[in-house]
Amino acid sequence: MRFLALLLCSCLLAAPALAQAEEPVETPIVVPSPVPVGFLFAWKPTLLSVREDSGAGSEFGSDKLQLLRGLFRWTTTLFQEKLLARAEIEGGEFQSDTQGSQLGTDGVDLTLRALFGTATRISQGFTITASAGPITRYQWGIAEAGAPRIGIFGITTNLELEYRVAPLLTLSGYVELALTPIPYAAQKNLGNLSDANEFRIRLQVSLDVSPGMAVDLGYDFTRWHSSFSQSSVNSPTGAGDQALLLEAREHAITLGIRWKP
Repeated sequence: MRFLALLLCSCLLAAPALAQAEEPVETPIVVPSPVPVGFLFAWKPTLLSVREDSGAGSEFGSDKLQLLRGLFRWTTTLFQEKLLARAEIEGGEFQSDTQGSQLGTDGVDLTLRALFGTATRISQGFTITASAGPITRYQWGIAEAGAPRIGIFGITTNLELEYRVAPLLTLSGYVELALTPIPYAAQKNLGNLSDANEFRIRLQVSLDVSPGMAVDLGYDFTRWHSSFSQSSVNSPTGAGDQALLLEAREHAITLGIRWKP
Protein backbone atom coordinates (compact mmCIF):
# COMPACT_ATOMS: atom_id res chain seq x y z
CA MET A 1 0.00 0.00 0.00
CA ARG A 2 2.79 2.40 0.84
CA PHE A 3 4.41 1.70 -2.53
CA LEU A 4 1.18 2.48 -4.41
CA ALA A 5 0.67 5.71 -2.45
CA LEU A 6 4.20 6.87 -3.21
CA LEU A 7 3.76 6.05 -6.92
CA LEU A 8 0.48 7.99 -7.07
CA CYS A 9 2.05 11.06 -5.42
CA SER A 10 4.98 10.96 -7.86
CA CYS A 11 2.61 10.91 -10.84
CA LEU A 12 0.64 13.86 -9.49
CA LEU A 13 3.81 15.92 -8.94
CA ALA A 14 5.20 15.09 -12.40
CA ALA A 15 1.99 15.89 -14.31
CA PRO A 16 2.42 19.74 -14.37
CA ALA A 17 6.03 19.44 -15.48
CA LEU A 18 5.05 17.13 -18.34
CA ALA A 19 2.27 19.53 -19.39
CA GLN A 20 4.71 22.45 -19.47
CA ALA A 21 7.22 20.48 -21.50
CA GLU A 22 4.60 19.66 -24.11
CA GLU A 23 3.62 23.33 -24.76
CA PRO A 24 4.74 24.50 -28.23
CA VAL A 25 7.64 26.93 -28.41
CA GLU A 26 6.59 30.30 -29.86
CA THR A 27 8.81 31.71 -32.61
CA PRO A 28 8.60 35.51 -33.13
CA ILE A 29 7.86 36.64 -36.69
CA VAL A 30 9.91 39.59 -37.93
CA VAL A 31 7.60 42.03 -39.75
CA PRO A 32 9.48 44.22 -42.27
CA SER A 33 9.23 47.98 -41.80
CA PRO A 34 6.76 49.74 -44.14
CA VAL A 35 9.19 52.69 -44.53
CA PRO A 36 10.21 52.89 -48.24
CA VAL A 37 13.97 53.10 -47.72
CA GLY A 38 16.33 53.78 -50.60
CA PHE A 39 17.14 56.40 -53.22
CA LEU A 40 14.98 58.26 -55.75
CA PHE A 41 16.34 59.95 -58.86
CA ALA A 42 13.67 61.86 -60.81
CA TRP A 43 13.33 64.19 -63.79
CA LYS A 44 10.62 66.84 -63.29
CA PRO A 45 9.68 68.80 -66.42
CA THR A 46 7.56 71.69 -65.13
CA LEU A 47 5.08 74.22 -66.48
CA LEU A 48 5.70 77.42 -64.49
CA SER A 49 3.45 80.45 -63.95
CA VAL A 50 4.59 83.46 -61.92
CA ARG A 51 2.48 86.31 -60.55
CA GLU A 52 3.73 89.66 -59.30
CA ASP A 53 1.18 92.06 -57.78
CA SER A 54 1.64 95.45 -56.13
CA GLY A 55 -2.07 96.04 -55.62
CA ALA A 56 -3.27 96.29 -59.21
CA GLY A 57 -4.57 92.71 -59.28
CA SER A 58 -2.15 91.45 -61.95
CA GLU A 59 -2.76 88.04 -63.48
CA PHE A 60 -0.38 85.12 -63.70
CA GLY A 61 2.36 85.35 -66.28
CA SER A 62 2.33 83.13 -69.32
CA ASP A 63 3.28 79.50 -68.74
CA LYS A 64 6.72 78.36 -69.75
CA LEU A 65 8.08 74.82 -69.85
CA GLN A 66 11.08 74.11 -67.61
CA LEU A 67 12.87 70.98 -68.78
CA LEU A 68 16.00 71.23 -66.64
CA ARG A 69 14.52 70.34 -63.27
CA GLY A 70 15.07 67.30 -61.07
CA LEU A 71 14.68 65.67 -57.66
CA PHE A 72 16.94 63.52 -55.48
CA ARG A 73 15.64 61.81 -52.33
CA TRP A 74 17.25 59.54 -49.75
CA THR A 75 15.14 57.66 -47.20
CA THR A 76 16.36 55.54 -44.31
CA THR A 77 15.25 54.44 -40.83
CA LEU A 78 16.43 55.17 -37.30
CA PHE A 79 15.90 53.59 -33.86
CA GLN A 80 15.52 49.99 -35.06
CA GLU A 81 13.38 50.94 -38.09
CA LYS A 82 10.82 52.81 -35.98
CA LEU A 83 11.55 56.32 -37.33
CA LEU A 84 11.63 57.50 -40.94
CA ALA A 85 14.44 59.90 -41.90
CA ARG A 86 14.45 61.56 -45.33
CA ALA A 87 16.54 64.16 -47.15
CA GLU A 88 15.41 65.82 -50.40
CA ILE A 89 16.87 68.31 -52.83
CA GLU A 90 15.02 69.52 -55.91
CA GLY A 91 15.12 72.43 -58.30
CA GLY A 92 16.58 73.67 -61.56
CA GLU A 93 15.78 76.39 -64.05
CA PHE A 94 13.12 78.90 -62.97
CA GLN A 95 12.12 81.00 -65.97
CA SER A 96 9.05 82.64 -67.51
CA ASP A 97 8.15 85.70 -69.60
CA THR A 98 8.70 89.00 -67.77
CA GLN A 99 5.67 90.74 -69.36
CA GLY A 100 6.91 94.20 -68.39
CA SER A 101 7.66 93.31 -64.78
CA GLN A 102 10.65 94.81 -63.00
CA LEU A 103 11.45 91.34 -61.67
CA GLY A 104 10.88 88.70 -64.29
CA THR A 105 11.68 85.09 -63.52
CA ASP A 106 14.91 84.30 -65.32
CA GLY A 107 16.80 82.32 -62.72
CA VAL A 108 17.34 79.13 -60.74
CA ASP A 109 15.81 77.75 -57.54
CA LEU A 110 16.72 74.99 -55.08
CA THR A 111 14.59 73.46 -52.31
CA LEU A 112 15.91 71.29 -49.48
CA ARG A 113 13.89 69.24 -46.99
CA ALA A 114 14.99 67.23 -43.93
CA LEU A 115 12.06 65.11 -42.74
CA PHE A 116 11.39 62.78 -39.82
CA GLY A 117 8.26 60.69 -39.35
CA THR A 118 6.72 57.26 -39.37
CA ALA A 119 4.98 54.82 -41.69
CA THR A 120 2.05 52.66 -40.58
CA ARG A 121 0.59 49.67 -42.41
CA ILE A 122 -3.18 49.99 -41.88
CA SER A 123 -4.13 46.83 -43.75
CA GLN A 124 -2.74 44.53 -46.39
CA GLY A 125 -1.44 46.82 -49.15
CA PHE A 126 -2.50 50.11 -47.49
CA THR A 127 0.17 52.30 -45.84
CA ILE A 128 0.09 55.81 -44.38
CA THR A 129 3.31 57.83 -44.08
CA ALA A 130 3.51 61.11 -42.16
CA SER A 131 6.58 63.30 -41.64
CA ALA A 132 7.65 66.83 -40.74
CA GLY A 133 10.83 68.85 -40.58
CA PRO A 134 12.70 71.95 -41.75
CA ILE A 135 12.45 73.24 -45.32
CA THR A 136 14.42 75.93 -47.13
CA ARG A 137 14.23 77.38 -50.63
CA TYR A 138 16.61 79.75 -52.36
CA GLN A 139 16.13 81.38 -55.73
CA TRP A 140 18.26 83.82 -57.67
CA GLY A 141 18.29 85.34 -61.14
CA ILE A 142 20.27 87.47 -63.56
CA ALA A 143 21.16 91.04 -62.64
CA GLU A 144 18.29 92.70 -64.54
CA ALA A 145 14.74 91.44 -64.99
CA GLY A 146 15.67 88.27 -63.13
CA ALA A 147 14.00 86.18 -60.47
CA PRO A 148 14.16 87.99 -57.12
CA ARG A 149 17.06 86.83 -55.01
CA ILE A 150 15.69 85.48 -51.74
CA GLY A 151 15.99 82.54 -49.41
CA ILE A 152 13.22 81.38 -47.08
CA PHE A 153 13.27 78.93 -44.19
CA GLY A 154 10.53 77.24 -42.18
CA ILE A 155 8.77 74.03 -41.21
CA THR A 156 6.90 71.61 -43.44
CA THR A 157 4.55 68.71 -42.74
CA ASN A 158 3.15 66.11 -45.13
CA LEU A 159 0.95 63.04 -45.40
CA GLU A 160 1.11 60.24 -47.98
CA LEU A 161 -1.46 57.49 -48.62
CA GLU A 162 -0.25 54.44 -50.54
CA TYR A 163 -2.31 51.49 -51.76
CA ARG A 164 -1.06 48.44 -53.65
CA VAL A 165 -3.73 47.64 -56.22
CA ALA A 166 -1.81 44.75 -57.82
CA PRO A 167 1.28 42.71 -56.92
CA LEU A 168 3.52 45.08 -58.90
CA LEU A 169 1.41 48.26 -59.05
CA THR A 170 0.94 50.92 -56.34
CA LEU A 171 -1.11 54.13 -56.31
CA SER A 172 -0.33 56.99 -53.93
CA GLY A 173 -1.51 60.47 -53.00
CA TYR A 174 0.54 63.13 -51.19
CA VAL A 175 -0.20 66.52 -49.63
CA GLU A 176 2.28 68.97 -48.10
CA LEU A 177 1.94 72.29 -46.26
CA ALA A 178 4.84 74.53 -45.23
CA LEU A 179 5.21 77.83 -43.39
CA THR A 180 8.42 79.65 -44.31
CA PRO A 181 8.43 83.00 -42.47
CA ILE A 182 12.21 83.40 -42.06
CA PRO A 183 14.02 85.15 -44.97
CA TYR A 184 17.76 85.18 -45.62
CA ALA A 185 20.15 86.56 -48.26
CA ALA A 186 17.31 88.57 -49.88
CA GLN A 187 17.76 91.57 -52.15
CA LYS A 188 17.02 94.78 -50.25
CA ASN A 189 14.38 96.29 -52.54
CA LEU A 190 11.98 93.40 -51.89
CA GLY A 191 11.18 94.95 -48.50
CA ASN A 192 10.11 93.10 -45.37
CA LEU A 193 8.74 89.59 -45.68
CA SER A 194 5.25 89.48 -44.16
CA ASP A 195 4.14 85.95 -45.04
CA ALA A 196 5.44 82.98 -46.99
CA ASN A 197 4.08 79.47 -47.43
CA GLU A 198 4.05 76.47 -49.73
CA PHE A 199 1.37 73.97 -50.74
CA ARG A 200 1.86 70.78 -52.76
CA ILE A 201 -0.22 67.82 -53.88
CA ARG A 202 0.96 64.77 -55.80
CA LEU A 203 -0.69 61.79 -57.47
CA GLN A 204 1.59 58.93 -58.43
CA VAL A 205 1.66 55.40 -59.82
CA SER A 206 4.60 53.08 -59.13
CA LEU A 207 5.59 49.90 -60.97
CA ASP A 208 7.96 47.38 -59.35
CA VAL A 209 10.41 46.16 -62.00
CA SER A 210 12.52 44.07 -59.59
CA PRO A 211 12.64 43.33 -55.84
CA GLY A 212 14.88 46.37 -55.31
CA MET A 213 13.76 48.80 -58.01
CA ALA A 214 10.58 50.64 -59.03
CA VAL A 215 9.61 53.22 -61.66
CA ASP A 216 7.47 56.19 -60.55
CA LEU A 217 5.24 58.36 -62.73
CA GLY A 218 3.41 61.22 -61.06
CA TYR A 219 1.86 64.67 -61.31
CA ASP A 220 2.78 67.46 -58.87
CA PHE A 221 1.12 70.82 -58.27
CA THR A 222 3.13 73.24 -56.12
CA ARG A 223 2.30 76.80 -55.09
CA TRP A 224 4.84 79.15 -53.50
CA HIS A 225 3.37 82.33 -52.02
CA SER A 226 5.13 85.29 -50.37
CA SER A 227 4.09 88.85 -49.52
CA PHE A 228 6.22 91.87 -48.62
CA SER A 229 5.75 95.32 -47.14
CA GLN A 230 7.82 98.47 -47.73
CA SER A 231 8.91 97.20 -51.14
CA SER A 232 10.47 99.40 -53.82
CA VAL A 233 10.87 96.79 -56.56
CA ASN A 234 8.35 98.42 -58.92
CA SER A 235 9.42 102.00 -58.11
CA PRO A 236 13.21 102.00 -57.81
CA THR A 237 13.40 105.80 -57.49
CA GLY A 238 10.37 106.15 -55.20
CA ALA A 239 9.78 105.52 -51.54
CA GLY A 240 9.86 101.93 -50.37
CA ASP A 241 6.29 101.87 -49.13
CA GLN A 242 4.54 99.47 -51.52
CA ALA A 243 3.07 96.05 -50.80
CA LEU A 244 4.30 93.23 -53.02
CA LEU A 245 2.92 89.75 -53.65
CA LEU A 246 4.91 87.03 -55.41
CA GLU A 247 3.41 83.68 -56.28
CA ALA A 248 4.67 80.79 -58.39
CA ARG A 249 2.57 77.86 -59.57
CA GLU A 250 4.30 74.72 -60.82
CA HIS A 251 2.62 71.88 -62.72
CA ALA A 252 5.18 69.08 -62.95
CA ILE A 253 5.44 65.55 -64.28
CA THR A 254 7.72 63.35 -62.20
CA LEU A 255 9.48 60.44 -63.89
CA GLY A 256 11.73 58.68 -61.41
CA ILE A 257 13.57 55.51 -60.49
CA ARG A 258 13.57 54.26 -56.89
CA TRP A 259 16.37 51.96 -55.83
CA LYS A 260 16.50 50.02 -52.57
CA PRO A 261 20.08 48.88 -51.78
